[in-house]
Amino acid sequence: MTDHVWSRFALAPLKWLNRAVRGAGPERAALAQAVKAALAAVLAWLAAAELFELPQPFLAPWAAVFIVEATVYRSLRSAGQQVAAVGVAVSLAAVVDAVVPWQVLGMAIAVLTGLLIGQGRWFGDSGPWIGITALLLITWGTVTQSALLVDRLIETVLGVSIGLAVNALVFPPVYGARAQQATRRLASDMAELLEEMAEALRGDLSSDEADNWASRASSALVLVRQAEHSIELNRESRRLNLRQSVFVFRTPYDERRAILCGLRDAWPHIAEIAQTLRTTTGRVDPFDAPDRPSREAFATLLDRMASVVRLRAEGQGSRAEFESVLAETREALDDISDRLRDTYSFGLAGMVLPARHALRELTAA
Repeated sequence: MTDHVWSRFALAPLKWLNRAVRGAGPERAALAQAVKAALAAVLAWLAAAELFELPQPFLAPWAAVFIVEATVYRSLRSAGQQVAAVGVAVSLAAVVDAVVPWQVLGMAIAVLTGLLIGQGRWFGDSGPWIGITALLLITWGTVTQSALLVDRLIETVLGVSIGLAVNALVFPPVYGARAQQATRRLASDMAELLEEMAEALRGDLSSDEADNWASRASSALVLVRQAEHSIELNRESRRLNLRQSVFVFRTPYDERRAILCGLRDAWPHIAEIAQTLRTTTGRVDPFDAPDRPSREAFATLLDRMASVVRLRAEGQGSRAEFESVLAETREALDDISDRLRDTYSFGLAGMVLPARHALRELTAA
C-alpha cells in the first residue's frame, strides 16, 4: 500500500467527522445517534448501580444502547420486543437450570431453544438475544439465584425506559432533509441525463456516450430505492416525534411520495430512449437513425423535459412557470409526432412513445 493510500485511509475518519460537524447529512445523523446511545448507556448504568443499587447491572446499559433506534417509533417497538425477549430468556434459563443437572448440557439446550424461540417475528431484531442472554445467565451463575433473575428484568426495563426517553427527548431523529435530498438527487440525475442526450443529438453521437447513457439509466434503480427508503424513514420518524415544528416547512409526505413515484415510473422510459440512441448511433439508414432536423427537434424536447423534471422535483420556479414549461414541452412532443408522420425513421419512432410515457409519469400527480 502506497503512502498516498495510507494517508487517505488514515484521514478518512477525520474527514467523516468533519462532514458530520459542519453539515447536515447522514454523517451528522449517525453521530447524533451514537452520542445519544452512549449517553443512554451511562445514564442506565448509573441509575441501576447507584440509584437502585443492583449488583452487576450489565443488562441496563445493554438494553439502553439497543433502544436508541433510527426513529422514536422504532425505539418504542424495540422496547416491547426487548423486554419480552429478556423475559423469555430469564424464564428459559430458570427452567433449564431446574431441569438439566449438567451445566454444559444446559448451555446447549438454552442456546438451541432460545435461538429457535427467537425466530418468532414478534421478537423482531431482539429474537437472537434470547439464546445469548439465557447462555450468559447460566454461565455467570445468575440463574441459581431467583433474586438476581428479577434484577435482570428490572435492569432491562430500566435500560429500555432510559434509552427510549433519551431518543424521544434529546433531538429526536427526523429525516425530512434526507428525503428531500434523495428525491432531488434522483431528479438531478435524470435532468442531467436528458440534457446530455439533447446536447449530443445536436452534435455527433458517439457509441461511448450512448453506452454511458444506457448504463446510467439502468442503474438509476439504486437511486430510486435510496429515495424510497429515505421518504419512508421520514414518514416513520414523524410518528410520536415531539419535534413537530421541523415538519412545517417540509414538502408534504403525499406530495413528495407522488414526485418520487413519477420519477421512478419515468426512468424505464428514459432508459428506453437511451437504449434507442445507443442502437441507432452510427447508423446511416434513414429507417434507423433520425435525420438532422428530427434530431434537433427531439433535442429541444429532451431539454424541455429536463426543465419539467427540475421544476417538478427540485422545487425550482413557480407553479405558473411550471405550467408554461409543461405546455412548451407538450408542443415539442406534438411537433415530433407530426414529424414522425412524414418520416420513416424507426429510431425516431422508438423514442417518441417512451418520451410521451415519461412525460405522462412526470406530471401524473
